[in-house]
Amino acid sequence: MEIDNDEELYGAGFPLIEKLKLLAEWAPLIAQLQAIGSAASPHEQAVAVVKTAQWAAGKSMNTLDDEALKHVEAVLRTPEGKAMFNWAYGKLFGGAA
Repeated sequence: MEIDNDEELYGAGFPLIEKLKLLAEWAPLIAQLQAIGSAASPHEQAVAVVKTAQWAAGKSMNTLDDEALKHVEAVLRTPEGKAMFNWAYGKLFGGAA
């Protein structure tokens, strides 16, 4: 399906009530993004990114991404997962996380 009108594609032509519903539905994403920005360390940022991805994945009908992200978060929260993340971060960005 090809849409020629950008207003339709991005919802600019939606009625006001539909715009408000869309805003209310996606508002939690703003809080998730704030958590990423306010994380104290790269590891905490990574956990916040995974939690944000979990929230977004929950919007789909596919459960595979939900389950995979749940496991990624669980691994990152273990001491071994944190150590692995810090090791990878150090290798990629040349320093401790």
